[in-house]
Amino acid sequence: MKRYTIKISLLLAIAFMFSSCKEYLNIPPEAAITEEQIFGSYASFQGFQDQLLNNLVDYNNHGARVTHSVGGEALSPSAQSVYNGNLGNYTYLITNRGIYAPAESGMFSAGLYSSMWENIRMTNMCLEKLESGILTDATDEQRDWLKGQALFFRAYYYYEYVRSFGTVPYVDKVFTAEEQDMKRHWTYEKNGKTYKDVQAVFERIVDDFDAAAALLPANWPSPNINWGRPSKLAALGFKAKALQFSASPLFNEQATGVLDYNKDILDRCAVACKETIDLAVSLIGAQPSGMPVADADGLTKWADFRTAFATVNGTQPYTPEVLFHRTIDRFGSPIVSQSTARNYGQNQLTGQKAAQGSQNYLDKFEMKDGSRYKISYDNDKVRRWDDRDNRYDFNFYMHGDKVDKITLNFSAAQLKADGAQNSNAVRKFLSDGVTKNNPGLAAFCTPLLRLADIYLTYAEAVYESTGSYNTIPAGLSMSAEQAVNKIRVRAGQPTVAATLPFYEGNPLPGSYELASDPAFRLLYRNERAVEFAYEGVYWFDIRRWKRARLQDGVQLQALTFDIDSKKVIVESSVKRINVTAYVFKDQHYWMPFDVSLTRFTTDWEQNPGW
Repeated sequence: MKRYTIKISLLLAIAFMFSSCKEYLNIPPEAAITEEQIFGSYASFQGFQDQLLNNLVDYNNHGARVTHSVGGEALSPSAQSVYNGNLGNYTYLITNRGIYAPAESGMFSAGLYSSMWENIRMTNMCLEKLESGILTDATDEQRDWLKGQALFFRAYYYYEYVRSFGTVPYVDKVFTAEEQDMKRHWTYEKNGKTYKDVQAVFERIVDDFDAAAALLPANWPSPNINWGRPSKLAALGFKAKALQFSASPLFNEQATGVLDYNKDILDRCAVACKETIDLAVSLIGAQPSGMPVADADGLTKWADFRTAFATVNGTQPYTPEVLFHRTIDRFGSPIVSQSTARNYGQNQLTGQKAAQGSQNYLDKFEMKDGSRYKISYDNDKVRRWDDRDNRYDFNFYMHGDKVDKITLNFSAAQLKADGAQNSNAVRKFLSDGVTKNNPGLAAFCTPLLRLADIYLTYAEAVYESTGSYNTIPAGLSMSAEQAVNKIRVRAGQPTVAATLPFYEGNPLPGSYELASDPAFRLLYRNERAVEFAYEGVYWFDIRRWKRARLQDGVQLQALTFDIDSKKVIVESSVKRINVTAYVFKDQHYWMPFDVSLTRFTTDWEQNPGW
């Protein structure tokens, strides 16, 4: 099925070509575009609102080497966001290359952070126009859809921003020039409780997602026309994620001073996860024609899993498991080989000097029997690559793999010639057989939320609240163990019960893990790292757990080896090398604000350490 992106009408494009960033409707007389023409009908109103959809940012596909993989999971050449993020140079990420800064290419313009406040203003403008009575040509259902989308996007952009920057004001109206006193620190009363600072922000986010879920359709009609718009399912899923972050140690400490999980919020998170999962399961079989069918848990079958990330036939990478992503409209050679398109690449495959997985991150992928990888396996040619979790092959190409007509050479000499940092190529966002020489109509995207995340979020919420992984709390339907097994079994890995003994007192060296961590905590957190590798999840996880500081000074490593005349690895030459020390200080738990915000009001201090 052909799945198209949404286009803004020429009328609106002309209108906004004449408008400023701050006053969208200050249209000069010669433009002859009125507010009634923009907001008077459902079609034109939706066209205006679709700017919020177009401003979404794919973590790995919106600018030159721009990514959220800054937790040590990847290695890249210098002058790329991976390199600078690993060094703790977050100022670079908000001023040069990074999803915090405007991208270098207009085809991949940023919007996640650099356009944050413009997006919030647009959402509030849409909500005010819906209350004004200016919209006359729309059904009640269409009015609900417009309002639901505005509420969703206000919550979504806040959710993305606050996870990185912490407490900010929750702006819910269109400010005039005279209303500039935005207080950064505030409280919010809800259901007899008082929430402070960052948890107050998350509660407002939850309120908006709740309201959006009540208004949005579970499945949009006419999917070719409405493709990519947020649904009820996406709103419920992000509500659960907002509660997960709010309950996590980093955010709970900022709001309450307690460096631990907030169990009350965790319990609400588990309920929100159940609500999301129940709806997803009820929608099985209702996906558009031609899309891979979900399994009984609403997840993508392993045989179809690549379709969630990459396609080669000119369609959107998507499955029912993907609750939300940025739609794409570029296919083929530009999306495979242009430097502005792909953060993860390898010269032999994509013609680029881009990022590869760090050896430290590759160690997180278990053996097929569920046991943990040991560094000594580097010198075992079977255990090193072949005897691994199926997701290892899914995520990485290794030496000797044949892709179309290219047999990959990841020897030390070839890595140097290619400007590569480690002996792998990230495969997750490449359809099988796609190379720079055979791009077809290839496309890729990063899911912004998958149902798999909701299952693992449920497991974390239930376990960290109750301390039990194998009991089902009252009112819920699964244990934490059962939720994790949904993901492991899909990938072909042994169940939690079979795997837990391998984790008991067995943290990975040089990681955020502690020997004192219970085995199930080590397992579910490692499961998150493996399942969501390179999807922009890991850095957020190790921060919200307030564990990232434990990796400060750890050497990020690569695996090198020589080859003989037949390009076979000389086993005696296999060794690890240190590439760079990972830098993460206390100040890196919060991104630095742009100085224009800290100078905006006396109440808006810079984050600590910046």
